[in-house]
Amino acid sequence: MMFTKCDSMLPRTLISLFLLPVLSAEPCAKTPGSNCKCETPSGIKIDLSPLDQSGTPRFTTVDPSNGDTYYYNPCSAFTIPGSACADVAACQKQKSGNYWRIGLQDTANFTGDTTDPTKIHLVYHAQQKPGVRQTNIALECSDSTTPDFKFVNQDPKGSGNFHFTLKWSQLCYKSSGLSAGSVLCIIFLVLVIVYFVGGILFLHFVRGATGAELIPNHSFWKDLPYLIRDGFTFVSNGCKIETTYDKI
Repeated sequence: MMFTKCDSMLPRTLISLFLLPVLSAEPCAKTPGSNCKCETPSGIKIDLSPLDQSGTPRFTTVDPSNGDTYYYNPCSAFTIPGSACADVAACQKQKSGNYWRIGLQDTANFTGDTTDPTKIHLVYHAQQKPGVRQTNIALECSDSTTPDFKFVNQDPKGSGNFHFTLKWSQLCYKSSGLSAGSVLCIIFLVLVIVYFVGGILFLHFVRGATGAELIPNHSFWKDLPYLIRDGFTFVSNGCKIETTYDKI
């Protein structure tokens, strides 16, 4: 009886292990004492310090739709004399001549994960009336050794949430080792092989099973598509259990 209970748990355990690598991620944690460096648990490093230009903005880009100009410096703060942009990481100059702070260095935060090279963003924000303005920079791999910083859009329009891209060859990062997700995938594959091969051998030689009965937990795998269907139906119905009543 005890063997039957443990045996029935194996498929569920394998499915859980399968989901772990899928849900795993490689977040890039900001390096203490730096606003422009981060590192993942597996050793991937992103370092924008070679692009820093102390005291002045390294990059300038223009919104072609309205002529607004944007200034950005990756690591150290800069000040544009005679403007509202003092000790900032990013600044907006409207075509009308007004300046707005759109990011401070001490708010720098790396978001996303390195399992997808399109997901790493460096985000800044600044308190600016009538609300908070935000700079969101997508860090993208490029073949060019010359960094390219460009304005993308303000999304939603009028929100003060500004999007940019920074493309550079040094952003083509590679892991120095296996990620947590890769390790879990390898463990999952080994367990699957052991589960099916060991189960088939056990059922054949110990229980004398033949045909489809050689598949470990045959009834579970046979019912799995229907269980998945019922799960989707349950979720699509707002997680409500359907009840039916017989007519009296």
